[in-house]
Amino acid sequence: MFVSADKSEIPTLPSEASTFAPSDWTILSGFWHPVAFATDLKEKPVGARLLDVDLVLFRTATGILAALDQCPHRGTRLSSGDLVSGELVCPMHGLKFDGQGSCTGVPSKSSNEIGISPQLRLTTFLVEERYGIVWVNLRGQPLWPLPDWEGIRNESLRNIYIPSDTWNASAPRHVENFNDIAHFPWVHAQTFGADNVEPVPLYNVDETNYGLSFDIPYLEGGNRFPDGVQGDNRQVTYRYELTFPFSTLLIISPDDSNYVQYFADTVCPVSAFETRIFQVVTDTTGNPDEDFLVSESLTINNEDKALVEGQRPRELPLNLQFEGHIPADRMSIKYRRALFERFELGCYR
Repeated sequence: MFVSADKSEIPTLPSEASTFAPSDWTILSGFWHPVAFATDLKEKPVGARLLDVDLVLFRTATGILAALDQCPHRGTRLSSGDLVSGELVCPMHGLKFDGQGSCTGVPSKSSNEIGISPQLRLTTFLVEERYGIVWVNLRGQPLWPLPDWEGIRNESLRNIYIPSDTWNASAPRHVENFNDIAHFPWVHAQTFGADNVEPVPLYNVDETNYGLSFDIPYLEGGNRFPDGVQGDNRQVTYRYELTFPFSTLLIISPDDSNYVQYFADTVCPVSAFETRIFQVVTDTTGNPDEDFLVSESLTINNEDKALVEGQRPRELPLNLQFEGHIPADRMSIKYRRALFERFELGCYR
């Protein structure tokens, strides 16, 4: 009911209600995470949630501001407010905040009263706009760089943005599923999964300066590429490039043409068990079929969604003895090992 009268007990991040283990939250807060598409930021402030922290985002004349979605006056959600002349206006008392988070106006204060209290300043966070996505870093000192996505960063190609969706699953469970090829003929038989279940060939997972990568061949069922090649099935090579902790670029290259598709998948850990998905796709045609790619991507996502949401435990086991493994799990095993050994996630001392 009450916040302690002890002034030393100033609320800090993460809150006691966080769904993350404190050590995991501290580590994950050092990474860049996607929180919105850039096109979401228009005439109104936008609310988002990252690592159990409520954020308000708004565009200013100089860029984008990301701040705690809490007015420093009486704790009102600022995402319910308005933007007036590039400033964020609190919906409760009309306090105004500029693009640096400073309070510039208190309507109820007369001009002859003392100045504005320095406590009336927003808690702001690092923010970047890249690939048409808004990224936020809660720590202020990035632990890892943003993904470098070949194709998606090519300004001569047109990016297609898949409508965002939220899954009731942990972020690393989604990442593992996206980087898993063995489930294709079982889960994606109606889209691109091959009719015949063939053994997954052995493949090597490389450690890179951004994360992990691997190449693997696959015979896709159907023919979904606009390259003029005829046939009912297509032999392709998949290249997966995973940037820690939760971003993957999938490069799809049919073996019998020069066509290449670039599919970027990155997720926001809204909470430990809720994940918002952001996907961007383009190809070497220069003018991809937006209707087809959006429809196909949403269908494929929906084929995965219920299965990933139903995985137990909901947390990703980083102890490799917890679950059994098969040869096709090389990427999964290396990913789990890296999260634990490289970043000490799941290491509760």
